Amino acid sequence: MRYLHASLKRDLQRKMVLLAGPRQCGKTTLAQSLLDERGVYLNWDITKDRRVIRDLAWPKDASLLVLDELHKAPKWKNLLKGVADEYHNRPPVLVTGSAKLDAFRRTGDALTGRNYFYRLHPIDVAESKAFLPQLDLRSRLTRLLEAGGFPEAFLEPREAARLRNDRMELVTREDLRDLSRVSSWRGPADLVELLRERVRGPANYDNLAQTLGISPPTAKSWVELLEKLYLIFLLPPYSRSLSRSIRKDRKVYFFDCAAAYDETGGAQLENLVACCLLKFTQFRKDARGESWELFYLRDREGREVDFVVTQNRRVHWLIEVKASDEVVSPSLSYYSRKLSPKEAIQLVLNLDRPQERAGIKILPLAAWLEALS
Repeated sequence: MRYLHASLKRDLQRKMVLLAGPRQCGKTTLAQSLLDERGVYLNWDITKDRRVIRDLAWPKDASLLVLDELHKAPKWKNLLKGVADEYHNRPPVLVTGSAKLDAFRRTGDALTGRNYFYRLHPIDVAESKAFLPQLDLRSRLTRLLEAGGFPEAFLEPREAARLRNDRMELVTREDLRDLSRVSSWRGPADLVELLRERVRGPANYDNLAQTLGISPPTAKSWVELLEKLYLIFLLPPYSRSLSRSIRKDRKVYFFDCAAAYDETGGAQLENLVACCLLKFTQFRKDARGESWELFYLRDREGREVDFVVTQNRRVHWLIEVKASDEVVSPSLSYYSRKLSPKEAIQLVLNLDRPQERAGIKILPLAAWLEALS
């Protein structure tokens, strides 16, 4: 049972629910797990289902109506507005689809006040035990670093590379074309390969444009499209209460935490932590309405902290990620004094026992991430 199951079941009794997320992260499977014998599943891609959706001909006494891939329907938001206004959530409606659901939802106000919105993420360390309870924590973390957290790849790690390539090709060939006016998929596909070499680095549009032979505005628009399609996410710099010396570039991560081209493993490790933190902050916002945000911090003097997590605009965690170094990061110490977070934490992959030095907690990475639920 996925981590959103209980929250979706609760909120479906109140309003329509929209469920977005990366391709192949388990949205349809999760939606179908909520159906009982009186539930109805309709997929816009299936011709006979499409006719039922257009005619609003599903049984009105159904326990739950799931509308899959509905974002492909013309004026789908107006259709849902009409359903919400006429039937008043009888039956409850769950709308699932590709990441485009999130991108399209933000345009216009047809559904304002009529829905709850959730984002489903791939498997992380905290959720991995539910999928492979027979493996110990270290084995599950190693599998995430090698195969990523998309369910099929996580369960069949030998197929992970093939599944990843197929998923990225679908996004650049089909989803990108549907969402934008990009005439060729080859350029964005080359951009994806370039970004896989630059995980945890800045999204410098001038540099990307020069490498790809395109203009900086085009590079920026392609990166933003990949973000809307939930292939990548971009972390903004934390700058509140700090001087203008803070660097402004956003850092690039993939929703597939094993996507980076990285011989040392450092990029995969940081990407995994980024995925876990983003999943945590977005769940707290989607399910509880709490105000959590995720940033990074880097100034012009070269001081950098991997992650800044805020709650209600105040710094809750400063987090540095290390493979094996128990020596406290000087940058983490500096910004811990400057920002006074609730906790300053150095997460270390290879660490025997927790430590604390000068107010900085040095903690085993896997155990801390497993508790982040």
